[in-house]
Amino acid sequence: MKQSIPLAPLQKVAWFNLIVFAIAVALYLMAVSFFEWHFHRTLGAASLNALGMFGVCGLWGFGVYFNYDRKRRAKANMDEREQLISLRASMVGFAIFCEIFVVLCMGVWAYLSYVRHQTTVPIGFLPFLVMLCTIVFVVTQSIAILVQYKRSAADDTL
Repeated sequence: MKQSIPLAPLQKVAWFNLIVFAIAVALYLMAVSFFEWHFHRTLGAASLNALGMFGVCGLWGFGVYFNYDRKRRAKANMDEREQLISLRASMVGFAIFCEIFVVLCMGVWAYLSYVRHQTTVPIGFLPFLVMLCTIVFVVTQSIAILVQYKRSAADDTL
């Protein structure tokens, strides 16, 4: 029987972030269907009101507790490989964050300017943009951490 290897602190944080994101998406989908059915709203109106379910992503703040070593009562030390994985994952997350941010900013501006002939961007779009880009950053960073650990584990077995 294969023995299980304990997860590194970065892997624990990444899995925690992805689980919280999956819970937020599931709650969002349930809320959209509930608002549409119970309050007899259109899908667009129901989906806008259900965006509050992504507030569950605030639980990501508790991910730092996975970097705490309970035996020594201190912060867990990361070796050079873990620091490099964290740095690369942050770079990937930030690159995707910047691309999504620019595309959304320019896309909304182009749509409002050329299709609806409106010269201003609604103020309600800006908090939505920040929330969406932050979620994209954290989810992309978590996936990049897990992929890099999987690759490094495959390299160790050769």
